Amino acid sequence: MNCRDIKSLLLAERDGVLAKDQHTALEGHVATCASCRQLRATLSEVLDDFRSDAANIAVPNVDEEWRTLRAQLHGSEAKPTKKRRFAPVIWFGASLAAAAAVVFAFVVGNPTPQPAALAQVTESARADFVEAADINASTMVYVDKDSGWLVVWAASGDTQPAG
Repeated sequence: MNCRDIKSLLLAERDGVLAKDQHTALEGHVATCASCRQLRATLSEVLDDFRSDAANIAVPNVDEEWRTLRAQLHGSEAKPTKKRRFAPVIWFGASLAAAAAVVFAFVVGNPTPQPAALAQVTESARADFVEAADINASTMVYVDKDSGWLVVWAASGDTQPAG
C-alpha cells in the first residue's frame, strides 16, 4: 500500500469503521513510514483536543435565554412566562363565533322569497321568432318554470315515415 491509500485508512480508523484486514495493512505501513506515523499522531491529537473542547462547552438553558432576549427586545426585565391554559378554548371559541356570524348573515341577509312574490312574475323567458336551418323542420319552444330556461327543439323534416 502507498501513503495515499493509508490516508483514507487513517480517516476510517478515526471514525472506527476499519475492517480487520485493513487495520492490519494500516499497522504494517505505519510501522515502516515515518510521515504516515506522524500524520496518525497529529490526527489523534487533534481529535483529542476536539473532544475535550466539546465536553467543556456549556449549553445554555434555551427557555431562560429566550426570555432574556425577549426582555431585551421589549426593554423590560425578563419575566417567567405563564402557561395559558385557556388559550386553545379562546381560539376555538373565536373561530366558532365567526362561523356563527357568517351563517347568521346568510340567513338574515338572504331571506327566502315568499310565494306571493313568485306569483307576480308572469313571464320569465320569451321567444318572438325561431328559425331552423331546414325549412321543413318542426320546432318547439319551451320555457322551464323552475329554472326560467328557454329551450328550443328542432326536428329535421327529412325523415320519411316507415312503412
